Amino acid sequence: MKKSFVFLLIVGCVVFFLTQIIGWSCSVSGAGNNFVTDNIPVTDSIKLVFVGDVMGHGNQIKGAWRDGGDSCYNYAPGFEGMKDYISSADLAIANLEVTFAGEPYTGYPAFSSPHSMAVALQDMGIDMLVTANNHMMDRGRKGLESTIDVLDSLGIPHTGTFKDSVAWKAGHPLIMEKNNFRLAFLNYTYGTNMAMAKLPNRINYTDTVRIAADLAKARALNPDYIITYIHWGEEYHHKENATQRRLAAFLAKNGCNLIVGAHPHVVQPIVKIPGNAIDSVGSVDSVLVAYSLGNFISNQRWRYSDGGIALEVTLTRTEGVVSLLSHNYEPFWVHRYPEKNVQVYRIIPVNTYLSNPERYSISDENKKLMMQFYNDTKDIIKQ
Repeated sequence: MKKSFVFLLIVGCVVFFLTQIIGWSCSVSGAGNNFVTDNIPVTDSIKLVFVGDVMGHGNQIKGAWRDGGDSCYNYAPGFEGMKDYISSADLAIANLEVTFAGEPYTGYPAFSSPHSMAVALQDMGIDMLVTANNHMMDRGRKGLESTIDVLDSLGIPHTGTFKDSVAWKAGHPLIMEKNNFRLAFLNYTYGTNMAMAKLPNRINYTDTVRIAADLAKARALNPDYIITYIHWGEEYHHKENATQRRLAAFLAKNGCNLIVGAHPHVVQPIVKIPGNAIDSVGSVDSVLVAYSLGNFISNQRWRYSDGGIALEVTLTRTEGVVSLLSHNYEPFWVHRYPEKNVQVYRIIPVNTYLSNPERYSISDENKKLMMQFYNDTKDIIKQ
């Protein structure tokens, strides 16, 4: 009996001593750190939101003047309906399809919008702009360089057009870092309407030899994801063409992870195509392609062109592997209506409207047009 008691006493002391050592060890190793055991993966995520063509037609310029009380150009009211959604993104990117070339302010065919449009885009939550599109030479070299100066003065990152080769080499591809993710952005256009860019200016035109070299350069920078925003396709066609499909396959084969399209001014399908990487189970990774996001804001009022979609992409990193966790789209419609004989413009997120229609003052005719766009978009995305 006595021996048993002594034995139990010794065992109890040993156990107590060991627990104190282990506890002390854990408290030291975890001091000032988030203690994570080996079997719990560390996960990062980032939400990206892309919107389409930011246009500046003549009536929009007049509407911005009206919204500024006939004393300044104010674009903020037009974007107010999208501010909460855009600001919720970790990174929000838009296609700037106007120049900031100064007065005279004009719409189509040679766009030059007031600089306050850029201020309003930034205030809404746009973090980055792509500028390689068919209207960036509308005011020649002055327009291209002035647009870059305006964006630089506001601290808005941008890519696609450059003042010279030094800027091109330094900022192409554009690297954006957020939430522990390192993203490489490339931007191209099939052409420019008024004239081709001349040296020292540079615009990224669609050339597969050049693009292959750019993607190789991007891969060498060790990004987590390579994203190409590209100006392509046929205007007002709500189905991608064979050229878009071939170019998308080329981009995917050469290492692009996500492809976003602009230019048609209408929504086109969102699909997944084979990529060039092999995942952990031996399957070919897929590349998401949004062939066209449509117009973000414009004066185009015909069917399919009076709205667009925001593409929402969530990336995640789990145990060091970055992957596309989810993608979604948010449809929105541009509400145009007269105010003191001048047309003003307001972007309406359609799903928000459907959940709370009393929040919006909109005519029955405009409701019909908005719902027609909404239903058309659902049909297109399902293609």
